[in-house]
Amino acid sequence: MDKTNYWFKRRRYGYGWVPVARQGWLVVAGYLVLVVAMALAFLDAPEEVQGRELGLFLVFVAVATFGLIRICLVKGPKPHWRWGPTPEDDPAEDY
Repeated sequence: MDKTNYWFKRRRYGYGWVPVARQGWLVVAGYLVLVVAMALAFLDAPEEVQGRELGLFLVFVAVATFGLIRICLVKGPKPHWRWGPTPEDDPAEDY
């Protein structure tokens, strides 16, 4: 993938990515909207089915999180643990 088209860049501290393009921010916002909407739906569930609803909610969050991580892997550089700037930093990949 062309480094100038990354939606996410590696974090300078820790492990993971930071959205740096409009598309990356939209993906993160969409993820948050989906999780909050499911949480609100869970809160509206009757008490007698909340146990089953909680299980479905957790499965939904796990699937949504897996999808978010998959998009980050495809649209960003390979992550690795970092703790501060290094001389090898590539400005196209590292935030």
